Amino acid sequence: MNRNSKRWIPAAVVPVVIVTAAIAVPAAANADPTLPEKSPQQLLELVADSAGTAYSGTVEQSSDMGLPDVSALGQTPGGDSAASALELITGSHTANVFVGGPTTQRVQVLDRFAERDAIRNGDSVWLYDSKKKEAVHLTAPADAAAAKTTTVTPAEAAQRLLAAIEPSTEIEVVDTARVAGRAAYELRLTPGDADTLVDSVVLSVDAETGLPLGASVTAKGQSEPAFDVRFSKISFDAPDASLFEFAPPSDVTVTEKTVTGDVPDAAPAAHPEPTVVGDGWDAVVVIPAGEVPVGARAPMLDRLTTKVDGGRVLSTSLVSVMLADDGRVLVGAVGTETLQAAAAQ
Repeated sequence: MNRNSKRWIPAAVVPVVIVTAAIAVPAAANADPTLPEKSPQQLLELVADSAGTAYSGTVEQSSDMGLPDVSALGQTPGGDSAASALELITGSHTANVFVGGPTTQRVQVLDRFAERDAIRNGDSVWLYDSKKKEAVHLTAPADAAAAKTTTVTPAEAAQRLLAAIEPSTEIEVVDTARVAGRAAYELRLTPGDADTLVDSVVLSVDAETGLPLGASVTAKGQSEPAFDVRFSKISFDAPDASLFEFAPPSDVTVTEKTVTGDVPDAAPAAHPEPTVVGDGWDAVVVIPAGEVPVGARAPMLDRLTTKVDGGRVLSTSLVSVMLADDGRVLVGAVGTETLQAAAAQ
């Protein structure tokens, strides 16, 4: 992973959709397993070697950041509204995940009486919303980044968080656990940056395959995770190839797009790239004015944000968002003062 992508990691701590799972299993099955000792470096290598693992399972995500659940507000067309962004850090969701290989993946997000799917099969990517009866079909080169949904899998979360490791980050193996019935090592990352809101990250690493089965992030001053994502069940049998094929229902509106690399053809000129201020866990992502539509939800944002010099700030235990007066949006796992300083640069 290149250095630029590493600088994005603290903002990726912003959970993309989330739910906590409680699995009723016999007490004996829940007992922490006894596993051979491994060093942090050995576990990091085990995780890296799991990249090509095929699997399928159910992912549960949850967040507790001190905000009310606004998921009932729903999403506006395009999925980029302020309400959508708030849903990502307050809502509860369950997703079915199928991974057949580097270019065959499917994430099925289960909503109330509806579903949202992101399906990749080689150079074909489908994004489908059954509630809106809309689908986007993208044709992308084989080496393009996988399609993103509002759900983050444990493997994706682990990849982003591990990329944040820097010299000041303490890494240690702290325990063993069972996740979705699998024996796992618990790897803890403790940031050394004083300005970050992140206290620690715990990754649950499958003892046999190295696949991350869970990831949780605890905010400073908190005893319980502010963000948790993990499998409630998982199978390492290769998913059936038919799961990566998609034919939209006849009543669905389909939009065709062609992607070059990871960006739509016309995007570079029409959509300025976000920038990053700072580095490491306390970096701040600055999204240019006009890239995040917020006007339609202004009354709701007024209730959830606080007026500060230079704009309005939405503060949670783990992440802060600043809506600058000039239209920019700043996001980071940092406090208000750090966002204001980044906005002033």
